[in-house]
Amino acid sequence: MKNTEQLHILFQKYLDQSCSPDEMKQLLDYLSASEKHDELLEALISPVLEDQYEAPMDAESKRLLDAGFQQILAKRAAPQKRQAVLRQFYFRWAAAAAIFFIAVCTAVFYFYPQPVNETQATTSYVKFKPQTDKARLTLADGTVINLEQVAKGKINNKNGVVVTKTADGKLVYEAKAEQKNAAIAFNTLVTPRGGQYKIILPDGSAIWLNAASSLRFPTRFSGKERRVELNGEGYFEIAKNAAQPFIVTARGQEVTVLGTHFNVNAYAESNIIKTTLLEGAVKVSKDQTGYLLVPGEEAALNTSDNTISVAKNVDVNAAVAWKDGMFRFEATDIREVMHEVARWYDVDVRYKGDFTDVVLTGWFSRGDDVKKTLKLLKGTEQVDFVINGKTVTVIPYK
Repeated sequence: MKNTEQLHILFQKYLDQSCSPDEMKQLLDYLSASEKHDELLEALISPVLEDQYEAPMDAESKRLLDAGFQQILAKRAAPQKRQAVLRQFYFRWAAAAAIFFIAVCTAVFYFYPQPVNETQATTSYVKFKPQTDKARLTLADGTVINLEQVAKGKINNKNGVVVTKTADGKLVYEAKAEQKNAAIAFNTLVTPRGGQYKIILPDGSAIWLNAASSLRFPTRFSGKERRVELNGEGYFEIAKNAAQPFIVTARGQEVTVLGTHFNVNAYAESNIIKTTLLEGAVKVSKDQTGYLLVPGEEAALNTSDNTISVAKNVDVNAAVAWKDGMFRFEATDIREVMHEVARWYDVDVRYKGDFTDVVLTGWFSRGDDVKKTLKLLKGTEQVDFVINGKTVTVIPYK
């Protein structure tokens, strides 16, 4: 497995018990065959142990896990190499042993349950746990549909358009061919803080909305263009149609495409609108200024002076990590990091101290609760946090 980010994703799916058989095989093959990635595996596993098992393990649990780890070592390279690895990990037995119990699909909490009242733990975390696939759909007549609560199947059939919620939780619009002359209506999809949603438009274009975002779109496309309006952040995979360009407007900026994959980050709390191109070509414009992007480029529109700058060879995976269930920060300002945390966990963020020069780098699962996420951010030894109700205060690291 060459992509370490994919390993992170598979590992998190294992913890969430959502691995498919193929994904589980990939994870087990990597764990049983890897000899050069022990530090990476330990980095994956150590936070889990630290978060879940703060008290000392009993001698029997330690013995079982140690014995298991020695078995996984036995499958690796020559004996002399095996002994060197074992000596290296002798004083890090917890993370090393965890490699074994993952490889044999044994949940660690069966070995060592937490000495915490289950009801209290649930109450403490539930309000901070992100909930994906949450959104409200507002129809042209003002009807509001809570998509989290509505059952799968057809949820609307008006103006020549059938709207369906699929079994996997996405929204699909389908224009009836025999009613192409029906009136065009506009719907709005809104995701709250702590939610995201995927929608398939009538032309087959797929759009993922990040937390605290909205998309206004027609129920079917006609005329010379396909136009939608975005607030917040969205990832777009646009169906090709040279005769009908697709236009995304976001806070005065326009992105014009024929068929391509790109991400637009246009949250109101930032004066920078970022458009990142993964595939195809797009034109980013504001008033009379426009730039044509190629894959791997990112346009940044500064809304304070309406200037556009273009960065080349950017990490496009970082821009769309949210769609794949990950936080990913590359020398990111702490306030931008905490904006993402606030939107995803539906918390309020305060600051106590000077964080002017604090930037963070790292990536981890958005499936974790806020306590674990903040613990990982604290691990950079640049910031610390105080949680009081739904307010998170950023304080200097000591």
